[in-house]
Amino acid sequence: MVKKKLPNNLEDNRNQIDLIDERILNLISDRSELVINAGKIKKKSGNKTFYRPDREAKLIKNLLNKNKSSIPSNKIKNIFKEIISACFTLEKKIKVHFLGPKGTFSEIATIQHFGSSVEKIESSNITEIFNEVAKDDNSYGVVPIENSIEGIVNQSLDSLMQSNLKICSELELKIEHCLISSEKNINKIKSVYAHPQALAQCRNWLQRKLPKVKIIETDSSAKAAQLVKNKIGKSCIGSKKIGEIYNLNILQSKIQDQAGNTTRFLVIGNEYPEKSFQDKTSICLSLKNEQGALYKVLQILNKNRVNLTNILSRPVKNNKWQYSFFLEFQGHASDKNIVNLFKELEKVSQDLQILGSYPKAY
Repeated sequence: MVKKKLPNNLEDNRNQIDLIDERILNLISDRSELVINAGKIKKKSGNKTFYRPDREAKLIKNLLNKNKSSIPSNKIKNIFKEIISACFTLEKKIKVHFLGPKGTFSEIATIQHFGSSVEKIESSNITEIFNEVAKDDNSYGVVPIENSIEGIVNQSLDSLMQSNLKICSELELKIEHCLISSEKNINKIKSVYAHPQALAQCRNWLQRKLPKVKIIETDSSAKAAQLVKNKIGKSCIGSKKIGEIYNLNILQSKIQDQAGNTTRFLVIGNEYPEKSFQDKTSICLSLKNEQGALYKVLQILNKNRVNLTNILSRPVKNNKWQYSFFLEFQGHASDKNIVNLFKELEKVSQDLQILGSYPKAY
């Protein structure tokens, strides 16, 4: 690739930037017209599928592979997520339910995945998200499913197993906790308010840096921020966005115990996505109460060359000492080996529920 000759003076440089911006604007306009037209074509054909996580995943992955600029891939992804979001809402308005209030990591994950143009709706708990999405084909939900430090989010997993909703996609969000307060000096802090998950993820830092402070658990990071605003000696744990929303001071950033602290979120909806560039499948199994039942499942997975990425057990609520198994593995439900896998699993299980087959986080 031949390197372009750049202008020698600032005015010419700025003029070229202005021309490129106009070209970008015109291209976005052309894209938006095509998206609107796609909606009309779908309406005529009776196709009601508008949100296509499989197509979006392919598109973003392809663009990242072609990125030759000095802009890092995560920034390129954010730029195109916003373009896709703005154009998508011209075709169809959708609602996305997240675990509120505003400023939570769930809201940050929602914006990261859907962009800022969709209608975001706060929910007070995970069960409410599932209930609201089930009422409306035009709705989706974003729920936390697993944290790299604290493990699985049981309420999300139980809701998945009890619901007819499907997993449409997944995303991973790096979690960076901050110590936030109306105070400006960390030495004046006497108490810390936080959600139990946030406290668990910052436990070592708190013991090391603030060993004598009083710890108070709250329902959410936003609630913690409300309780400490304009209060002497009080602080909370939350995101930088929480600090901005409530006009609080960031006394210390990145206080989580592990630098790679990450939460995985699932996008739930009413339809299965099609196959993308790289997929995962999640299922729930109820096994017969007999010796070697789980071993048979693992043998079947190995026989069909399926790469198991996660396995968990959860108690069956209405049957004492009985357990269901949650499994995740690579591949899409339409893949030949996965189709064969399901056929064989049905023979050794009492119940097989396909929770979703969806694009892997990228």
